[in-house]
Amino acid sequence: MTATESPATTRLSKRRTYRRLMYGSIVGAVVLTLVLRNFGYPFVGEAVYWLGIVAFFAIWTGTDVQVMDERDWELERRATLSAFQIIGAIGVVGASALRLLTYLTEYTIPAEVQGAFYGFIGLFIAFGLSYLWHRSRL
Repeated sequence: MTATESPATTRLSKRRTYRRLMYGSIVGAVVLTLVLRNFGYPFVGEAVYWLGIVAFFAIWTGTDVQVMDERDWELERRATLSAFQIIGAIGVVGASALRLLTYLTEYTIPAEVQGAFYGFIGLFIAFGLSYLWHRSRL
């Protein structure tokens, strides 16, 4: 260790390296999976995908430093709130617009779009149940 490196600097450097490995394993697995699926190897692609997920968790739990700290959790909390606000606004306006579109025109909403909106609803139901669970544990 040189005179300019402190234990904190080394720890932050290791944290950054482990994070890059974690997220790189996921991104690499997804890219390889898509390539393998396009070349006709869906099962191999799925295996690579799961290998990336296992690598992510192995790096996360197998490191000697804490990869995430309270700043990261706060950042994720803020990002989650922003995402829910955006998805909620799109869901409210979009659902109303699609209902009016079917009432006022002859247009029929495709099943895929209806499924996407049910997915949005399921996401908010899962959040609500999770919130109630954690709220009851306080």
